[in-house]
Amino acid sequence: MDRRTFTSLCTALIAGAASTHANSGSQRIHYPTSRLIYEDDSSVTLASLQTGRAYIFGYPYLTTPCFLMRLGKSAPARGSWPGGLDTDQSVVAFSAICSHKMSHPAKPISHIAYRPEPIVFHDSNGERQTRDGLVSCCSERSVYDPAAGGEVLSGPAPAPLAAIALSHDDSGNLSATGSFGPDQYEQFLTKFGFRLAMEYGVTDVRQRAAERIVVVPAEEFSTQQVLC
Repeated sequence: MDRRTFTSLCTALIAGAASTHANSGSQRIHYPTSRLIYEDDSSVTLASLQTGRAYIFGYPYLTTPCFLMRLGKSAPARGSWPGGLDTDQSVVAFSAICSHKMSHPAKPISHIAYRPEPIVFHDSNGERQTRDGLVSCCSERSVYDPAAGGEVLSGPAPAPLAAIALSHDDSGNLSATGSFGPDQYEQFLTKFGFRLAMEYGVTDVRQRAAERIVVVPAEEFSTQQVLC
């Protein structure tokens, strides 16, 4: 095999591996269904969610935080992700773990937050943008758009936020049922396992979310929210 053929073969193999990874990452992963409830044991319903307010819940593991939001805009389907719920497709959920260095809402402090108000950032072309309804990570200034499948708009984040699959019954009661896109659950649990065990008071940080999981307003989940 000559050098040119060898190089072409290697390039094809690498491209094929990358394509396989991307395709597998875009598929839905089914996890056990968890009903969403508030701290007072009442059901989280489509009607109960306030526009522009973010909520935190743990899924698919007790210690992997997610955002639940009713956006002020529609979030149409994108790729394998079915889009937001309700008649206006504005109810969405995403992993709250940044794909760059796994910044996330911790109980003492959070460097990542949903920002319903306009924020300023620079896009991939270096152009200044001002938009509202985005998820901003202040650790390294990555910005995501939850109305577009969690896509990256700015910063060093290499991948979109993993989307959480939601469903609702005839009464509008919400449940989490799975995950879409490249997730960082295992890396996250390995990297932060010791701290998560202490923070959540558990011995197994890989404990799956229960059949009913509590949803908490983001401003109440973290004692301090860093905004940028």
